[in-house]
Amino acid sequence: MSENSIQFTASIAENYEKYLAPVFFISTSKDLVSHLKGSPVKILEIAAGTGQVTRNIVKVFPEAKITATDINPGMLDVGKKIVPSGNINWQAADACELPFEDSSFDAIICQFGVMFFPDKQKAMNEAFRVLKPGGQIVFNTWDSLENNRICMIPEEVINRVFPDDPPPFYKIPFSMYDPAEIEALMKTAGFSDIKIENKRIEGYSESPDNAVTAFTEGNPIYLQIMERDPAILPVFQKMLKEELIKEFGPGRFTIPLSEFIATAHK
Repeated sequence: MSENSIQFTASIAENYEKYLAPVFFISTSKDLVSHLKGSPVKILEIAAGTGQVTRNIVKVFPEAKITATDINPGMLDVGKKIVPSGNINWQAADACELPFEDSSFDAIICQFGVMFFPDKQKAMNEAFRVLKPGGQIVFNTWDSLENNRICMIPEEVINRVFPDDPPPFYKIPFSMYDPAEIEALMKTAGFSDIKIENKRIEGYSESPDNAVTAFTEGNPIYLQIMERDPAILPVFQKMLKEELIKEFGPGRFTIPLSEFIATAHK
């Protein structure tokens, strides 16, 4: 499944922001932005989604000019409403064919986007091309499903309800957990001073019900379920809630997460 085939509709984007962001993106986005060093004047964000990273860039670098891009305009539309700033240019763009001149940005940042790019090397080459000499790139990828238990649960349940043709979306975000693969992509593009760090961090959900919405209606798995059998959705949601309560209890719960953070310079 390529980045271009994964669509976040308006309703999915809103549920993503409300329910999925606390699980995965609020804590990790703050930490990712902390890896941007110096005082970059022009920052490119790739796969900006609903602006979880964007809002933190604005706080840390209030004078910077930010270009926030994503392949899905529906995600950017949600971000625009949440992060009103005259310093942000929201722009639909393909990471593999960035519509910018060479050496245009002081820094590039991308939260959990690289795994979705249909041609990862081309995307990395494009990032290198539009970065100024001496500029920094910062991005993260998820560790394996096995090291992110919260995602193994819906993966196991979806395989039970669709044993012959399970929707594949859950596997995609957790498909790039080999530091050697990440380093090779960066080296081939031309980056230097490459550092890759495994980081443990925590997300949260206010309730199992919120987490169920996050995992069923806050990402493209929803479309993949509806394409197969809409009647399965409530069945899947009921089973998932039962499993989440078994694992985390009936109330608000914290979620251990494992990611890789990569930094380098041009």
